[in-house]
Amino acid sequence: MEPETLQICPYDPNHRMPASRLQYHLASCRKKNPKIAKKMANCKYNACHVVPIKRLKEHEDNCVNRTSVDDEPFNLPRFTCSSLESNEELPNATNQIPDPDVWNAFAPKMLVCERSEKLMEKLWSGEAME
Repeated sequence: MEPETLQICPYDPNHRMPASRLQYHLASCRKKNPKIAKKMANCKYNACHVVPIKRLKEHEDNCVNRTSVDDEPFNLPRFTCSSLESNEELPNATNQIPDPDVWNAFAPKMLVCERSEKLMEKLWSGEAME
């Protein structure tokens, strides 16, 4: 069994932990470093991507977790039912449960917190935090 690659904490580069523990560490380290945390922001595509606020837009434009679906506007169709009176209840929800085969369709390709080493190098090679 290969050892898990270590991730570097964006709040303190001396902190290194396995990717599987990164989310827990980030929550803890954010509370312990409030001054640094005020200058950092989370990527909207992956909550484990914590970058300086000044570089957030650039990061999100190039984020490895960004997909073409994320760029499409999110418009839900409006459904109306003219057969219902205002005091009537909607049909039973149990009749609207999707086929169980659909539930098994999601198969992620990587853990949420997995990051490339290039991302961390890019984060720490830029301007130093004030």
